[in-house]
Amino acid sequence: MRISLCETQHTYRVMSGLVLASVFFVSTASIPIGPAEESTDLIVVQIPAQPDRTPPVATMSLGLADWYVDGARIVRLPSSGGDPVVLTPEFHAACDPDVSPDGNTIVFSGKRTVSDTWQIWTMETDGSNKVQLTSNGGLSVAPVFAGSRFYLNDPAPTPQIIYSGTSHGTTDPVSEAPSFALYATDLRGETVRRLTFNLSSDFAPDVLPNGRIVFASWQHQPALEPNGHSALLAVNLDGTDLLPFYGNHETPSFKGLVHVSRFDDRVYFVQTDDPERLGGGEIGEVSLRRPLHSYRKLTNDSEGEYTSPVSLPGGAALASYRPERPGSRFELYNIDPASGRRLERVFGQDGWHTIDAQVLTATTQLKGRSNWLIPGSTTGVFYCLDSYRSNLYEGRQLPPGSVKHVRVIEGVPLVDGALRSIGPIDSTWTEAQGYSPPQLVRRLLGIAPVEEDGSFHIRVPAETPMTFQLLDENYVALREQRAWTWVMGNENRGCIGCHEDRELSPPNRVVDAVLKQAVELTLPPARRRTVDFVNQVSPILETRCATDGCHVAGAAAPDLDVSGASAQGPAGYAAYRSLLTRQSESVNSPYVIRGKARNSPLIWSLYGRSMGEGEQPDTRVVLQMPPDGPLSLRERLLLTEWVDLGAVWETQATGLAGSGR
Repeated sequence: MRISLCETQHTYRVMSGLVLASVFFVSTASIPIGPAEESTDLIVVQIPAQPDRTPPVATMSLGLADWYVDGARIVRLPSSGGDPVVLTPEFHAACDPDVSPDGNTIVFSGKRTVSDTWQIWTMETDGSNKVQLTSNGGLSVAPVFAGSRFYLNDPAPTPQIIYSGTSHGTTDPVSEAPSFALYATDLRGETVRRLTFNLSSDFAPDVLPNGRIVFASWQHQPALEPNGHSALLAVNLDGTDLLPFYGNHETPSFKGLVHVSRFDDRVYFVQTDDPERLGGGEIGEVSLRRPLHSYRKLTNDSEGEYTSPVSLPGGAALASYRPERPGSRFELYNIDPASGRRLERVFGQDGWHTIDAQVLTATTQLKGRSNWLIPGSTTGVFYCLDSYRSNLYEGRQLPPGSVKHVRVIEGVPLVDGALRSIGPIDSTWTEAQGYSPPQLVRRLLGIAPVEEDGSFHIRVPAETPMTFQLLDENYVALREQRAWTWVMGNENRGCIGCHEDRELSPPNRVVDAVLKQAVELTLPPARRRTVDFVNQVSPILETRCATDGCHVAGAAAPDLDVSGASAQGPAGYAAYRSLLTRQSESVNSPYVIRGKARNSPLIWSLYGRSMGEGEQPDTRVVLQMPPDGPLSLRERLLLTEWVDLGAVWETQATGLAGSGR
């Protein structure tokens, strides 16, 4: 189990104000981790429990440097009952150990001096022969041994190490802290490849028996889900075939610290619904055989919290636990994997949190993967067999024939000087009033047809975060994917449907879209459009809405006069605010609901009818606007795209090449 990304922020946070009232000493007895014949040494991480340490606020998107703790160390606990052995005494800080399948090597993250950055290292199990694998300007942490990657012309397969890193240099679009992606490297650190392209962070990787990498992914699209969520995803070790493993939309909201059992078919993780408690929580589990339909909350402790579960030979399990009281520390306990009951304490030491236990033993050799990727390829293909195929409840099913198009949206990575969403928000307009300014820029890659059978087939830029919206005949979004996805160069990625049951086989038929050439949505960055209020929406309001006697002060609401500045902001800002806030208690919603054109009365007025679904009915009368004649198709499309893309105030290009409007 990795101590990875922001889940350990709470581990860090518990160090504040500790009063060491209860004293526990190192156990000198044999460590009871299962049947005696299967007893083996453990590797653990110890973090100083310093009462004067002031931790940061724990949020999922904070950077790694905010919680990796100076003085952390890797310790070997002999099963024979001997004294614990510190394996990293010469390091300023070290953590994240993972044991190689042959049981002879440990990979870990560490920093020798206080000025070093966290990088990936290997060492022998006695702490000797430390070798640094990565060296880059970013942070490299949470490594795990994986299978081998193999091209057809390779002389031999190349064993891989997977880790989380920040060398790509982007930041989280909400917190603007460094975002983490998964990387793969060989055992010498000579070749490094990026595997994931999420705009927020991917972390806590572990390896499934089939060789795929399961990891926790922080998904955050502010226009759709202000608080975000985490999901367990899985990907091949070459970055292909990204798919949900468990919990893309299911509860609990936050899942991490993934551990794949090497001794049975369980996958453990730490779960919580409280984003301020990401370092600990309860333990959940799913079965490898049916991860999407086998979730079980294993522990249920209202008086404390768990972190870093790990499986043991013989089917037992360990986890670190601390009671919620001043002066408490994380210590190792045996856990009954059947009932989730916490059993006897295994190990604890005064002045230290003990977390991230690993079993020091040989395990099954990890499976590798051959692949067809072509280095330098800049595009890949997505195809969907049936957009209507879904396991959502009946009221959320899309009627056959309703989907006409698919809109493909690029998420623009946030880097220094890059394209970003700008919102001059005055102090009186708060999130409590329904507005949260996004930093995230969503840019249009294009629109493609959806065939009568619900299929589509598109070619898109490789290694580019994107999401999909299914559109009706008016190009209004019916449904949107709430996670970022991508293809690798030369990859052909298919899906059965949208929100379909991924444990079912696809229909045995050839769909219409794959009989045709893929629709090219590969515009260069300079030609990819953004849609914002200042540059696209304001001119439409000025010429067609805020005319004499219409939507101006003292006439029909809302006031859409964009001609002059106000005390609240620049020209047009008052009109923008009037669209995104409720005008009175007699209506259920503002004129514009960010990310939801179908539920926005502004868009209804373009067609003279309500389009809302699944929302509280709006009582306002819907009239065709403008009354002197409908907007052009292009104008209606721009307004619809603006709302469906998040209704941003302005998108500014501040140094990004190809920031097309």
